[in-house]
Amino acid sequence: MDNKKPQLHIENHSVIALVSELHAYFKDSQSYYQVSQGEIVSQLEASDDEKKEQQLKKKLREANEKIAYFRVLNDAFSIADTVLHTEAMIAEFGPEQKAKKVQ
Repeated sequence: MDNKKPQLHIENHSVIALVSELHAYFKDSQSYYQVSQGEIVSQLEASDDEKKEQQLKKKLREANEKIAYFRVLNDAFSIADTVLHTEAMIAEFGPEQKAKKVQ
């Protein structure tokens, strides 16, 4: 049996850079839906139309669900991003794999 070290098969991307990008993406997505949630709540508070309120409540449930999913993904990639920026992981992936940490 041949035991080969795994390789990432995405050209021009290091593992560290890819995880950092995904972390930023999921963090931004979570923020986007949190802003949307606030907008929907404002519309709900200003509404007098019961039918529109039902539609807005549905949109609010959907936004809350997406916030929950993106929060989990953001947290998971935050942990991975932090671990990958330790000396041991940078050494594992080599100096060519070192990427600037996305804040």
